[in-house]
Amino acid sequence: MSNRPRVQKSRRGSQPPDSVPDADNNKNTRLRGLIIGVLVLLVVAVGVAALAGRDAEQIEQSDVAQVSDVSIEGVPLPRFEGEEPDPAMEMRAPAFAATSFDGTEVSVLPGDGTARVIGFFAHWCPHCQRELPRIADWLANNQLPAGVEVIAVSTAVDSGAGNYPPSAWFEDEQWPATVVRDSADAEIGEAYGLRGFPYTVAVDSAGRVVARVSGEMNDDAWEFLLNFVAP
Repeated sequence: MSNRPRVQKSRRGSQPPDSVPDADNNKNTRLRGLIIGVLVLLVVAVGVAALAGRDAEQIEQSDVAQVSDVSIEGVPLPRFEGEEPDPAMEMRAPAFAATSFDGTEVSVLPGDGTARVIGFFAHWCPHCQRELPRIADWLANNQLPAGVEVIAVSTAVDSGAGNYPPSAWFEDEQWPATVVRDSADAEIGEAYGLRGFPYTVAVDSAGRVVARVSGEMNDDAWEFLLNFVAP
């Protein structure tokens, strides 16, 4: 059955025939108004649902601890100032134990036969926001040299800064390698001589520091570093 108003088929003796189309037009106008109103409500409802979904994700992420206790053993590396030669070269890198965002315990023991490239990232740092997805993409599409492991350290967390929480950031960027949480005082970063972001330290299989880099790296520099540290 049609929902269209049947005005044209009704006749009122007191109403002139030429007034019927006006009534029809008025009702059609009201009908169009109702349809537009319903569509607007639907759009608003979809928008509210989307916002609710994002709020739910944020609430879920807020339940994840963004920092955690860590333990560190060994002599801290000197603060990286970019001078040549780097005083940290050939030093034994500190060992540390930390946890991932899901609470998995991770132990990094330099000198255990595995070479490592350790990247330090701050969620609010625009340079980190460019480098992390680039490295994630590289790791997803390339194979690491044999005997080399990549570890990301989420550090310098600030709940009042942008791109918070870092757990959601790493998840959104589909980071495929190990990521651990630094402490609220950035103790791992301090032990590795962190100065600015992003910051990368390459440690060979014997546990010696062989390179430190402050700032973004392009793919060529990244690949060179991985091959340089490989056993």
